Amino acid sequence: MKGRTFLLKELIKRDFQARYAGSVLGFFWSFALPVWQLLLFTFVFAKIMGLRLNLEIELTDNFGIFLFCGLLPWMAINEGITRASTAIVDNAAVIKKARLPLMTLVLAPAASALVHEGIAATVFVVLLAVLGDLGWQSLPLLLVALPLQLALTVGIGLLTCAIHTFFRDTAQVLGMLMMGWFYLTPIVYSFNMIPARAAPVLALNPLTPLVGLYRQALLGGELAWVDGTGSLILTAAVVLFLGLWLFGRLEQFFVDQV
Repeated sequence: MKGRTFLLKELIKRDFQARYAGSVLGFFWSFALPVWQLLLFTFVFAKIMGLRLNLEIELTDNFGIFLFCGLLPWMAINEGITRASTAIVDNAAVIKKARLPLMTLVLAPAASALVHEGIAATVFVVLLAVLGDLGWQSLPLLLVALPLQLALTVGIGLLTCAIHTFFRDTAQVLGMLMMGWFYLTPIVYSFNMIPARAAPVLALNPLTPLVGLYRQALLGGELAWVDGTGSLILTAAVVLFLGLWLFGRLEQFFVDQV
């Protein structure tokens, strides 16, 4: 167990070193990309399309703040799953030379993405505090959201990594699915804007309550579950179990496939 923990830490450290090697701005880039997406989406949806928030329904009428609360978990989930799905294939040379706990190679990108999210979230929380929009009393909800987010990321990462090792088209299919998942999650729009006939379908999306937890935690909502938290917990547990099961069943064949 200690050996796996040490290896995981070293892989995360190596990822940071490789990502920022030769970079002048360093950790700043962990915040720059979400900010760029924030500015881009705000311009398109708020300025061009005229999307507005109802303060009587939402916790804020500031579209940029509303959007960034949703981008924070999405960026980590998207990066974690995408990089985890190719972890075995990407590390083929290492796997063939050394005996490693292969599951750690999948956990590393998911954990690394969470660390990068933490950097961006820290800056964002400070900004919210300065603006007076931070909900201190509801911040403990993040202690619920983060483990569920990590469980989803790791579970899907393990599933897609196991499949991708045998079927290399998985990465391309996953990219298409992640793009669709983004727009089917109330990140750039409010769940309250969804037509009544479509709401039950989008409510099945596990990221819908996850994004809701983030917004309630950061923007001063009540210290209470958001709608769908129970189904999110169940989904995260099932996905993680299936990922661990499938990866464990196929792990012995990976070396012959890379």
